[in-house]
Amino acid sequence: MSWKRPRQAGLIQIVDMLRHAAWMARHLGRGDLFPFTPEEVSELAATIGVETVEAGTRLLGTGGPVEFIGIIERGEVELSHRAGIRRVVLQILRDGDLLGDVPFFCRLPSPFTARALTEVMLIRLDRPSLDQLLAARPALAQRFLYSLASRLDRMQQRLLQLAGGDLRRQVASLLLGETADAQPVVRLPQATLAQLLGATRPAVNRILKALEAEGLIRLGYREIEVTDPRALERIAAG
Repeated sequence: MSWKRPRQAGLIQIVDMLRHAAWMARHLGRGDLFPFTPEEVSELAATIGVETVEAGTRLLGTGGPVEFIGIIERGEVELSHRAGIRRVVLQILRDGDLLGDVPFFCRLPSPFTARALTEVMLIRLDRPSLDQLLAARPALAQRFLYSLASRLDRMQQRLLQLAGGDLRRQVASLLLGETADAQPVVRLPQATLAQLLGATRPAVNRILKALEAEGLIRLGYREIEVTDPRALERIAAG
């Protein structure tokens, strides 16, 4: 009965795509404001692509075209930009974050290089399919709009925090921002933290050591555990 095998494989693939589409429906934008119907989830499942990429894989290159939007289901992606000989880390994307939506919608080249820091499971929406979906499904368009607006607001708040005060305040603000989702551990090397702040590694290291001595954080290998977020909030508030 070998004829059943392709059919069984097809059913497994359909169920798998439905699972990824349901995950996307839960994590993209505000589901309580713009809920998806079961039919919309099914249509999404028929449109998305899912791929697993190895650590170190380049997903987007600075100045290159952006013909898809990626949603990170699992893993971490680093966004960076090279200013002369200096490489600057702009952001670390994690589970539920979107990759490439701003240049995609604005039809601009990528302003950054995106590289997988870990193995990444990526949900892809390519331009032809996504353009068609957005035109036919207002709820999906509203989800993307809300997601974009909320992330731009968070970015603006972060810039305001980092622009004011001394480096100690900026470090506290960054640690709080990286643990905003009730995750007390920041899994980033100190060199990356320094790049995110536009500061030198020795200067950031001195502040981190002082915060650890005060009992506010605990330093480990390539990670920082926030042990007293309230005290960090007081520092960040100035």
